[in-house]
Amino acid sequence: MAEISLQEFGLSRNEEKVYLRLLEHGVIPAGRLIKITGLHRAAVYDNIDLLSEKGLVSYVIKANRKYFYAENPARMADIVEKKKKEAESMESRFRELLPVLEAKRLITKSKQEATIYEGKKGLKSVCEDLLRAGKDMLVIGATGLFIGIMGPYAWNFHRRRAEAGIRMKIIYNEKVFEEKKLLKIKNREMRYLPLRYETPATTWIFGDNIAIILWYETPIAFVMRSKEVADSYRKFFTILWEGAKK
Repeated sequence: MAEISLQEFGLSRNEEKVYLRLLEHGVIPAGRLIKITGLHRAAVYDNIDLLSEKGLVSYVIKANRKYFYAENPARMADIVEKKKKEAESMESRFRELLPVLEAKRLITKSKQEATIYEGKKGLKSVCEDLLRAGKDMLVIGATGLFIGIMGPYAWNFHRRRAEAGIRMKIIYNEKVFEEKKLLKIKNREMRYLPLRYETPATTWIFGDNIAIILWYETPIAFVMRSKEVADSYRKFFTILWEGAKK
């Protein structure tokens, strides 16, 4: 006969051993059960109690002595049904909890993937990441200071960006728009927002990245890598772009 395993139905290894021996040997006293299972006395009694709670073992008293026997194996169906209900309940609780866990993961991921870059060297690192990403570049609140601060590197960056086929859409601050329109920069489309919407920082959106740049004498760039946040910023850019002037 093939070896029988009841552990997948919720019985422990020792519960399984006690139940199967009772099933095979019928009504027997505890001493006999201890002998045929090879378990310690305390372990046999503990497992009898556990099996009794599950409705799988009962006893009769003969001459003031307890004799134990296995209940009908069909009782296992009750255990299976109970486990099924518990699993369904657990699944339901997990589905309720999942959005909370996902939110925590995204917050943690955002924190882990945020970097601050300082100085021209740091800003060059952001630019090189943008070129490696190879995705279109969206700019909000361009101040026109990029070329002035980064010098020859800025022209080199724009040349390589254009050669890589990376398109750039820029929303300039109004006061620098006319001046920047004269610059011969390829793969660039530009608009501007009225002066009252001018922002002190510039935002770059590329791939799964958002870079917020403060144009101090020593520029600072805060870069967050998050697809969810980047997609949200793209939607915001689209709204601004549609309302911006050419």
